[in-house]
Amino acid sequence: MNNYKMTCGLVVFYAAAIFVVGCIPENTLQWCEDGSVGLLRVDGGLGLVDGKTGELTEVAGSVGLLPDISKDGNLIAYSEKVDCNSLSEGLKLLPPGQVKMIEHYAERMKKNILDAGELTGDQFGFPEEGLLLPEDYRNWAIRYLSENADTELLGILGNEGIEQAKERAIHYFQIVVVPRENLDQKRVVTTSIFEVMPTTRFSPDAQSVAYLMHTQEGEVSNAFGEYGLYIASLETDVRAMLVDSRVAIGYDWREDGKAMAYLSADSKDLSHDDFILGTLNEKVVADANGSLLAEQTQLPEHGSAGTHHCTGKAAQLVGALFYPWSKVQYGLDNRIFFSSFVLSLPASKRDEPACSLFCYDPVIATVTDVLPLSVFSHISEQVFSISQFALSPDGTHVLLPIKNNRFIVYTLGTDSMEIPIPKEEAFGEDELPEMAPSWKGNNEITFMVSEKSHFLPKPEEGTKKPARKEIVVLRMTDKQSRILSENWPGSF
Repeated sequence: MNNYKMTCGLVVFYAAAIFVVGCIPENTLQWCEDGSVGLLRVDGGLGLVDGKTGELTEVAGSVGLLPDISKDGNLIAYSEKVDCNSLSEGLKLLPPGQVKMIEHYAERMKKNILDAGELTGDQFGFPEEGLLLPEDYRNWAIRYLSENADTELLGILGNEGIEQAKERAIHYFQIVVVPRENLDQKRVVTTSIFEVMPTTRFSPDAQSVAYLMHTQEGEVSNAFGEYGLYIASLETDVRAMLVDSRVAIGYDWREDGKAMAYLSADSKDLSHDDFILGTLNEKVVADANGSLLAEQTQLPEHGSAGTHHCTGKAAQLVGALFYPWSKVQYGLDNRIFFSSFVLSLPASKRDEPACSLFCYDPVIATVTDVLPLSVFSHISEQVFSISQFALSPDGTHVLLPIKNNRFIVYTLGTDSMEIPIPKEEAFGEDELPEMAPSWKGNNEITFMVSEKSHFLPKPEEGTKKPARKEIVVLRMTDKQSRILSENWPGSF
């Protein structure tokens, strides 16, 4: 690892140009392992899709990005932002460590105001550091201060100042788990004043849900900020077990559910103007019986974002450039696939950085670029797209989005690749797909097409095709296809 860092220190210029805050598709369709049930998110709405009939059932109206469905299709999980009208009711929902944090910063604000003898600005003397500094979080402490104001504080702020503070908007984030057979039986498994990054992942046994939570000190300097990887148990009182900090969005559970793989930043400064080294990690999160290795957090004076921390051992496997939208996914025999930048030294300052798909083999502890030149030439400069790769459930194929909502189906370990959507049927201008292709079992793929696609029936003579995109199911074995979204309301 040390030799790697020394080498990478020479190529700061190589990555700085492309270390920009990315984004992820707002529309997603993902399937349980056998492809019988799908989870569709479109324009914030969430629905279940019957894999045979295509029937769509509404689940929720406004949810975060990247919800998840369990491998058996019996549970779904999603995050949502909730407006909170009552401070007292909100405090009852939050973890004790976060309540203590709110109280701590309210006391510090009170001291600062009393010491100054006046109120300057609109931050109510809030300290210039800490997890609550961003305004959305700070409002909780300001509300607490105003609703618990004593006579001395009231003398400085006045009734008008107190009332204005009480009007500060507060909200919280929560992760909801819902059984597919009873959509009214919603269960909140964790709640936080800190933003829950829109990416939830069930453990293989569906006994836990992993998620990312914003844990950056100070004001947020870029759209990604810093996120910690946490786990909430569906069986115990563990609601926010910290696994690691400064984690990229695309983490994954090992097949046995006892460990997780993720890419973390080596630096505490995640400014998008900086070059940051990272590490591919694998951390043990559960014991041989599947119980989370969680130890309750001893609350410091200033409180804590989480409720527990993970006591499992972590192994640093690979050095890489940290990119916040990188993806990690387990394949066959616990091999770990991950998207990253290709490093080549020496390098000209005019060289464009390239991305590829890599595989870490735990048996021989080596890293391999798995894409042949024929595939690499299509995706090498597409940073966002390569971060949307998807392995088939049996680990033999991979989907690789490319520009204009097309994609590659590549058979791992071979030179075999297919591009189902021809160039003339490409659509959209951005590199990021409107909806990334997804595996429906091992032999079918779902993806979005435009109205000019050959996968859609030709209109009758004298009529026009409706200007509507559709989602198609393509069976790879015989290339038979059908329109999954044909009877869905609305349009894409």
